[in-house]
Amino acid sequence: MQVEVKGEFIPIALATLAPGEQIYCEGGLMVYSDPSIGFGYKWLTQGGVFGTLKRTLVGGLPFQLHEYTGPGYVAFSRFRPGETRVIVLEDGKAVDVAEHSLLLATNTVRYDTFYVQGTGRIGRMIGFWMDRLTGPGTFAFQGHGNILKFTLAAGEAMDVDHGALVMKDAAVTVKAFNQPLGGGVVGHALSFEALRVEGPGDVYLQTLDPSKHPAGGPG
Repeated sequence: MQVEVKGEFIPIALATLAPGEQIYCEGGLMVYSDPSIGFGYKWLTQGGVFGTLKRTLVGGLPFQLHEYTGPGYVAFSRFRPGETRVIVLEDGKAVDVAEHSLLLATNTVRYDTFYVQGTGRIGRMIGFWMDRLTGPGTFAFQGHGNILKFTLAAGEAMDVDHGALVMKDAAVTVKAFNQPLGGGVVGHALSFEALRVEGPGDVYLQTLDPSKHPAGGPG
């Protein structure tokens, strides 16, 4: 399979599939395709029925993925401004991708979900889901704005806005916390939610927070 990124402001990932090659993605992302492409779907059953309902009803994740089978070409987009990256995973390599950021993955990539626990305070930091992808295979994802890559050594940490995190190695730990704005009761009352990520591994950040810059379209 070959994947090309085309366009700049609102890019697409164009996949060219050989006969029998197959990829998957969330529904509603296809822009155009070769008439020879085959279409199908597969149910997400990790965690059983109740696990699927929790991810779908609470987390907003899909309960099924769309499948596309070659030969032919098919293009996908998140229908929003941003940057698209294509990553090749080695066998056993696992990464976590922010919810509603995955564009496509080859059917050799195992799909699961990973939940980041929130701080428990009232507000948006109630926790969020990430797609867990395990190689071997190829996948593409899109970030809001530009994508910045950081490589953390073992024990090295950085604090980021939770809306900035778009992808990380599964070995990178992530924990939500409340950052006070100064001391005392007022400082704690005015605290904001953030994430602490710790290596070893790669971390990818996006330069626009999707909750502050919502975009239309599916996904």
